[in-house]
Amino acid sequence: MIDLIIFSLTNLLKYFILYIYLYFSGRSLLIATLKLFTQNLQLPKTLLETKSNIFYPVMGAVFVGNLLILINFFIPLNSKLILIFLFGALLPNLFELDFEINLNKKILLNNIFYYILIPTVLLVSASDINFHYDAAYYHLNNQNWLRESNLVIGFVNIFWPFGMSSIYEYLSSILWIEGSLVYLHYLSLIFIHFFYSFIYFHLFTSKKTALRNASLFLILFSILDNFGLQGGRNGFLYIQEVGKQDIPVAILLSVTSLLIIYQFKKDSVQVLDFICITLLAMFIIQLKVSGVYILYLYIFLIYFIVRKNVFNIKNLLIYHLPVAIFTFIWIIKNYLTTGCLVFPLSLTCKNNFDWYVSGSTEKIEEYTTATSFAYMEYFLDPELSLINWFQEFFFSETYSVFSNYYKSVYLNFFISLLLVLILKIIFLKNKSIKNKFFIIPFSYLLVSATYLIFFGPIPRYTIGFLCTFILFLGFTAKEFRFPISKVVIYVLFLISLGLLPRLNSYINFIETKNISLADPRTNIKYTDISNLDWVKPENGDRCWIDLRCSVEEGDIIIKKKGYFYFAFKE
Repeated sequence: MIDLIIFSLTNLLKYFILYIYLYFSGRSLLIATLKLFTQNLQLPKTLLETKSNIFYPVMGAVFVGNLLILINFFIPLNSKLILIFLFGALLPNLFELDFEINLNKKILLNNIFYYILIPTVLLVSASDINFHYDAAYYHLNNQNWLRESNLVIGFVNIFWPFGMSSIYEYLSSILWIEGSLVYLHYLSLIFIHFFYSFIYFHLFTSKKTALRNASLFLILFSILDNFGLQGGRNGFLYIQEVGKQDIPVAILLSVTSLLIIYQFKKDSVQVLDFICITLLAMFIIQLKVSGVYILYLYIFLIYFIVRKNVFNIKNLLIYHLPVAIFTFIWIIKNYLTTGCLVFPLSLTCKNNFDWYVSGSTEKIEEYTTATSFAYMEYFLDPELSLINWFQEFFFSETYSVFSNYYKSVYLNFFISLLLVLILKIIFLKNKSIKNKFFIIPFSYLLVSATYLIFFGPIPRYTIGFLCTFILFLGFTAKEFRFPISKVVIYVLFLISLGLLPRLNSYINFIETKNISLADPRTNIKYTDISNLDWVKPENGDRCWIDLRCSVEEGDIIIKKKGYFYFAFKE
């Protein structure tokens, strides 16, 4: 028992090194934003209808991630100089050092949930976590290139998935702190920690009925995730293998969508709230370009602000300054590494770079569409129809394992949705919605569903959409029909949280008292593939962590011209 306690505390301490750094980095960003746009340094108690400090770690990821993109233009991310920049990101905290200490029993209880219970339960997963296939395929090597080199122009030529380099790779690249790379797992848990803290706040502290109901419905949905066809899985988030950013994207998509919709219920929008929404929307796309459909809802928000004259046009443009700077740097990075403004969208690949391989992006665009089982390739083929796609997606004989899984997830979702609606009718008063308000979330869900069907309808891409669907039900209900003890809600919350790590995680946590993530830099065998000192995996197509490794077809030549490296493919 003592060993188990020591392991738990050690794991929690390691996690909080990352959490606290991102917490104060995010706080820095908000203080600097307040100073720049409002001349005020006093952070508000609430941000986007939520306790402000719940958002700090996520805003820290936004700030640090974009800072690292800029820095990597000039120096590798394993440089010791990085520590100076990372420390500098914390300095704005010095402008506001007033930390309020409140010993109120309720606040103490809430803090136990926020900072002890939620992360402790989530960290159980470290005892049974492994790398995602794609981590070994390209994510880890992508991060290694960021660590060992400044910006490589034509980076996509080394291996085409490097062209889809997410801001998540930049954040991950500075977290190679231990041989097991466990901090890469902690980074994913930061977002899940944020998600459950957000839900907890609106269940037990917030007085916003719509947000409380939305949180309650999502908790019910999460519990139902453990029952159903093929053992469950209904589209709720899960603890994903190390190296993928699908869950952070899903969390930010669903929470940001909910909070944007909530702005339409108000007569005004606070300056800091608006700037945070713009940063979150940008960050979603930087994490994964497929999250671009959040812009549909964001455009509605801009229209609402202009129509209500919340800000004048001049101020509206000024408040976009942080996003404009970050987005400009991001687009320049994309263009220099892939030849495209948005990769792999071939329409945006207008350039005359001598390293750019003509027609290469079109092939990658087709490949990514096909591997996502998207409708687009069926849409472009005059001999195929939506029915053909539907049959192949849900009833394929060639890919029966995938089809059966997709079928079970989406059937489980609709069953869970029906059960949540039944519980809503039984326990909550119905709320009529004005047609003008209803059209915004309804059209957003319709546009999102259409986009996902066309470009990537597999479950790990649609988690954000499915959770958003459930969250939006919060706007259709009012108060409880009869008193419900908070103890019941606490129990539901704890069940949801406790069921998120797999049963095997708890078993390994108790039995091994160890982190399961192995060091991928050992025992990987490679074979030579050319006279240019490149190698490929002896088995399979995963390079893991070796800068000399690539499974790209054709010879790759790296040349240094001035300050930058250029990658050519012959």
